[in-house]
Amino acid sequence: MLKKSLGAFIVLAGMFVLLLYPKVYVLRGSAGGGLYWNANEALLFMTGGTSGAHMSYPRYLLEPLLMSMGDVRPADNESCSQTLVIRVTDKDFQRYETDLYRYADEPYCGFNYVFFGGHFYAVSWPRLLKWSGTTFERPTPEEYGAYATALSGGKIVSQHPWEFDNVDGWSMRGFGQTPPKYDIVLNGQPVPVVFHGETWPPRPLSVDLIRPGQRQQTIWSFDGRPRRVSRAEYERVFPPLR
Repeated sequence: MLKKSLGAFIVLAGMFVLLLYPKVYVLRGSAGGGLYWNANEALLFMTGGTSGAHMSYPRYLLEPLLMSMGDVRPADNESCSQTLVIRVTDKDFQRYETDLYRYADEPYCGFNYVFFGGHFYAVSWPRLLKWSGTTFERPTPEEYGAYATALSGGKIVSQHPWEFDNVDGWSMRGFGQTPPKYDIVLNGQPVPVVFHGETWPPRPLSVDLIRPGQRQQTIWSFDGRPRRVSRAEYERVFPPLR
């Protein structure tokens, strides 16, 4: 009897300790983007965000099971943390890290990408930034005015967030929204683009190129899996309000 009572006490004490265990801090990533192409080149506008959560130890232990069932705990903090543009031609590709995320008003970047007047723009209206070919920059007053006039007149048609075909010569597909392989042709050469993974729930993602006679080539990857961090590291990413 004494042994049974002691065993029950140990179990209850263990449960009590778990319930009182200090909060566990978790960071996870979420990413996505879109593929735009015409007859000569393709552009991938990729964004990444960081979200954070603090939870009880029992919830943390159950998190992998709950996430596999689609029960992803809402974030306590979110931020836009990465914007990347990749230009693909029939011969090679270039990557351009940008600071567009610094202009984001929304945690997960909140920009649409629109082709207008011969340029791509990152748009979170009334915020407008022009892609120069290597970075984002402020448009001239004339460019801004022309865009505003076209927008108010209903002439900005290529800002559909997920897909369109042959708008001013450009087509677009949003990753994670359509089948994972995109059979595009650049300068007469097939350059299939393959997207791996799902944008939600958080998990590893990647984009590959397939060129005739060459190995499949990964041009972008992102690991969104949750990871446990110390409180200090968490607060470096999301400083507490003073």
